[in-house]
Amino acid sequence: MRRLTDLVPSRRDVLRWGGLALAGTWVDGLVWPLDIRASGAAVTPRGTAKNVIFIELGGAISPMDCWDFKETRWTPQDLDVTEVSKGLYLSRTLFPQLSKEMHRVGLVRSMQAPELIHFNGQYHTQAGRALNPAIAREIPAFGSVVAFELAKQRRERDTFPTYISTNLTKARAGSIGSGFLPTWTTGLDLDPSTVFAAFGGDMTGANAVLSERWELLTALSKINEGQRQAMGQKAADYQTFYDDAHKLLTDARWPSVFQASADDRARYGDDEFGLGCILARNLLAQQAGTRMVYIYDGDRWDHHAGIFDKTAEWNHYRTCTRLDKGLVSLIHDLAKAPGSTAGKTLLDETMIVCQSEFGRTPGMNPVNGRDHWKGAYTGLYVGGGIAGGRILGSTNADGSAVVDTGWRHKTQPFMDNTVATIYSALGIDWTKVVENTPSGRAYHYVDTVSLGGAAMMEADEIGDLFA
Repeated sequence: MRRLTDLVPSRRDVLRWGGLALAGTWVDGLVWPLDIRASGAAVTPRGTAKNVIFIELGGAISPMDCWDFKETRWTPQDLDVTEVSKGLYLSRTLFPQLSKEMHRVGLVRSMQAPELIHFNGQYHTQAGRALNPAIAREIPAFGSVVAFELAKQRRERDTFPTYISTNLTKARAGSIGSGFLPTWTTGLDLDPSTVFAAFGGDMTGANAVLSERWELLTALSKINEGQRQAMGQKAADYQTFYDDAHKLLTDARWPSVFQASADDRARYGDDEFGLGCILARNLLAQQAGTRMVYIYDGDRWDHHAGIFDKTAEWNHYRTCTRLDKGLVSLIHDLAKAPGSTAGKTLLDETMIVCQSEFGRTPGMNPVNGRDHWKGAYTGLYVGGGIAGGRILGSTNADGSAVVDTGWRHKTQPFMDNTVATIYSALGIDWTKVVENTPSGRAYHYVDTVSLGGAAMMEADEIGDLFA
């Protein structure tokens, strides 16, 4: 008889995130119920989106070569740059498909980063706030906050986790977990290079073994119930994880998520990023409870050398066209898929955000690459109520500094403001404060202090992005 461990890769390996994530949460210090209050600020969450897909371009995309194009002496001659719309120039070589879709897209060209180290920046992107080592263990990913806030909207038939990510366990900061929030808000991290093989085939034999082992585990749990109760909250959380995993694996909709046709793979790209976008599309199409998908694109964008060297393994010709295929295919498919509301498409109901941890230097270094730069970078937004064709903020001639912030504040927006924008689109009050954290330090859904430097930030959404 086939054993579950005979599967390559095994589903046990794929779902091992559970133990890793739970081990990193603040289970022992969890205070319940949480004391969550609105700050009193007069804000009205927009509620224009039902779902969010966040794409992190790890390593940092170069704005002046991409979405805030600046022609300089380093600009290659083969980029085929064209004015897509007034004031928007884009390379048709790097973005052959996206250059035709910018009428759907909103750009914020005035973003600022408080740090220049990948680990800190990627933590900031995932947590929606600067890293503070003193309380890092209790800080949740903003995806976990989304899962917590949307829990009241879950239906009986919703077995998929609210928050799912791809490849975050491979990120420099890892998958940071749920912090002080309940462990069920932890994101399920999937590796696109393995999950299609693990869950997408004929699982009849594996399901029989799963059923057999689940019955055995249930029986053993009843025998050891007294011991488990003595172990406290952590044992209860692990049991919740096992129960949720079993519901997920026995849901007939789950294998459908891992179906990718030859046409899908050709259009999106048959690699971790393309498959990650296919996963996001399939997860939302099932409407089985997943509302937030975080796609991590590795550190493919860290072009310190040979940014336009076609002989290098990774260069802008490859990274940009790879993003172009996956992102545009995702936009097209969501725009054709029916939403949960009559007359709405999945793109109408889903905000897609594409952003990196900081920008890159305006000038090339001696090895024809660009280094880290925090003064200005660009975020891309589409769907879920975003006004297509809108560009907020502007930079100077070489993209080194912001000359117009593009929103109602004089200070530049941070990643924190992108998170506030996501919360607002999902109908979440981004001014909420949790008073009774394990450390006793209040947790603001969007903080106002950048611990990465002296900069202060506004705890506000980027409201001008919306139609």
